[in-house]
Amino acid sequence: MKTNSSAFDTKWWDEFLVKNKNFTEPCIMEDCLDKSFIDLLNNGIVEMLQERYGVQHVDRGFRVYVDGIEQNSEFCKNLSLNPPKENENLTKYFQKIFDKKFGMIINSGEKYSNIFADNLLRKLKPLVDKIGLPTSGLELTIFIGDYGWTPLGIHQDHKGENVLHFHLGPGEKTMYTWDEGKYHELTKTKHNNKDVEPLLEYANEFPFGAGDLFYMPWNKFHIGFSDQFSIGITLWFNNPTKSGFTNNIIKSFINQYVEENQNILTPQINYIKNDNSFNELIDNIKINDSLKEKNVTDFFKHIYEEYKYSILSNGGWQSVPLNREIRDKYIVDDYEFIDNKKIKSKEGYEILYKTDNDFLDIFVRGSKVEMSYFPEIINLINKINSHETLSVNDLLDKNNEDFPKEAGLYFLSLLYNKRGIEIV
Repeated sequence: MKTNSSAFDTKWWDEFLVKNKNFTEPCIMEDCLDKSFIDLLNNGIVEMLQERYGVQHVDRGFRVYVDGIEQNSEFCKNLSLNPPKENENLTKYFQKIFDKKFGMIINSGEKYSNIFADNLLRKLKPLVDKIGLPTSGLELTIFIGDYGWTPLGIHQDHKGENVLHFHLGPGEKTMYTWDEGKYHELTKTKHNNKDVEPLLEYANEFPFGAGDLFYMPWNKFHIGFSDQFSIGITLWFNNPTKSGFTNNIIKSFINQYVEENQNILTPQINYIKNDNSFNELIDNIKINDSLKEKNVTDFFKHIYEEYKYSILSNGGWQSVPLNREIRDKYIVDDYEFIDNKKIKSKEGYEILYKTDNDFLDIFVRGSKVEMSYFPEIINLINKINSHETLSVNDLLDKNNEDFPKEAGLYFLSLLYNKRGIEIV
């Protein structure tokens, strides 16, 4: 495998945009991933599976196919009992797990692997700086296996969702694509079409191997073929439709402010004039009085800004990483753990904040933390955002009566839980 030493710098991304005619045509960029980077991303596969298996997140966004047949949740739970070990050879690992042709399609790779999130973010930064961040952020889907034809059949991705496929190998893969008009002429636009062979003579063919990047715009009908074991990491550069973006904002509001209350509302007499259910509705939305008093436009502007702050604080990634409370059973209130430590934040992720009267809304790795306003907190955030190694003892003033050391330790413990800082 050759190595392109300038891969993923600004000039390389310029060539990428020329080759794919500004994101409108498929293309292959050869030999842009060197062996050390492929090995690193393979370790990301191990990390992702260990994290998902460790918290049993195998029910959604986790599909497994054996001989082309999708397996049930019980099968996936059994898989989670045998995670790969650190630095384990993945070809041998999957040979041990599966004795038949298999495929895995795993969503939200950025949520379960910091190796993916940190390193692919760095590769993508010159492109994002040049053309901007998609309004719904970035996400990763992983394809693993020797499944032959993609189990989904010939299909088209969601509108606006352009994909960059980083191929780790070791086996090769071929992508077959059809323009919308030609595919409609051949099939009347049949989705998830598994009758592939008769259509291949009309397809555009894109073979690629380990170390290559394949780009495909959303509007091509396509199917992949991979009959040798290989791994592909697909990075989705999502440009949502207006309705899709609106739905994202509404979902963000529901996740932030609507309580999961399972109490049953009773029938209402004089239904039109009876406002009991309205009062219950308002009571179940946990927003402060100042937000309740905003007009509709200002209210949605607030929710919209929170959505953007969340994505930006997470480096542009859609999915929030697992907090340490879930991952490691970390207890935030045991904040003495942070004392006397040295901490550091990762480059590519900024802790962001907004002031709201006497409160601070703090956004860290996609999560929001609400706190009372203290200027000391803003000073802490600004120092942490330098990405320098910092001594906790030097950061916190033991003699500040307005903001005692315990308050600072608790704040740092919150950040540590949300993966905003690391202990070094």
